Amino acid sequence: MSTAIAIIGSGFGMYCLLPAFSNIENCKVVGICGKASSRMNSFCEKFQVNHYTDWKEMIQKEKPDAVAIAVIPKYQFEIAKFAIQNGIAVFAEKPLSTDFQNSLELNNLAKKFDVPNMIDFEFPEIPEWVEAKCLLNDRVIGKISSIDVNWNFLSYDLSNNIKSWKTDIEQGGGAISLVLSHTLHYLEFFIGEITSVKSKISSSPKSVNGADTTIKMSILFKNDCKGNIDLDISHLDSQNHSIKFTGDNGTIILKNNSTSFVDNFQLILNKNNEDKEITTKKYLNKSNLMNEDDRVKIVKLLAKKFVDWCELGEPSRPNFSDGVRVQHLIEMVKNSNQ
Repeated sequence: MSTAIAIIGSGFGMYCLLPAFSNIENCKVVGICGKASSRMNSFCEKFQVNHYTDWKEMIQKEKPDAVAIAVIPKYQFEIAKFAIQNGIAVFAEKPLSTDFQNSLELNNLAKKFDVPNMIDFEFPEIPEWVEAKCLLNDRVIGKISSIDVNWNFLSYDLSNNIKSWKTDIEQGGGAISLVLSHTLHYLEFFIGEITSVKSKISSSPKSVNGADTTIKMSILFKNDCKGNIDLDISHLDSQNHSIKFTGDNGTIILKNNSTSFVDNFQLILNKNNEDKEITTKKYLNKSNLMNEDDRVKIVKLLAKKFVDWCELGEPSRPNFSDGVRVQHLIEMVKNSNQ
């Protein structure tokens, strides 16, 4: 048996989801829906898939077992709802929707129709992040008292003065949607339930549509760990993504100063005032060899779990329940904005 999957999206869907799902055993990509372009033509030819410009037509003609969606957040709800109600499994992009109620409806529908459902929160799949989670679980630095996150970069749209959905809150753009959704998910992945949030949200003049670009937060977890979060997608200096865990007996730091969002993370353990870099087994990086987006190899790990769920009935995470949880946390952040 092979899972037939259709992909919807001419950006991330084309250059990341298509190659990720195309390289999974027991999975066949039967079509992709997106804007017509020479680049789309070359991708369809390379992966030998049919191209559509109407997603309903593609679903009706190809009759896929599953869909993978990477569209403007505003439109994901309609597509996912249609798929689920027709018994089609859904691999969704984050955030699950643009508001809590729509996310909750999708999750309830997925349970009602009993279809596999996952969401693309990919950072916890990175090897250094997996190892960091193991160190935390093993209490290598004791009880964690605080976590500090700094994630700063200049987004492509802001850098090039582009008016797009990514700078439009109404369509699901802004830093909250683009990066905070990831951050809220991985904070609870590492530490546990967040119970309270205080935030300050602002917008840079660089944002053509005035969407949020900077978020500063102080948070409290159920286990009394405290967190300080500083996110800025209008940052002019070099890109930086760092997470520092402070425990009773030392610190653990995940940091990446490269231009890649998923490659080149360093994992540093500090005990007794001595730094030790923890090396991990690297996944084969085909990005440079095959001119792939560097996220393909990480998304492929989630895609494999999704296909296994479709094939073997083995539920996996992150799923729509995780998407609902993140949407709830986003509402908390917005409501606490000072």
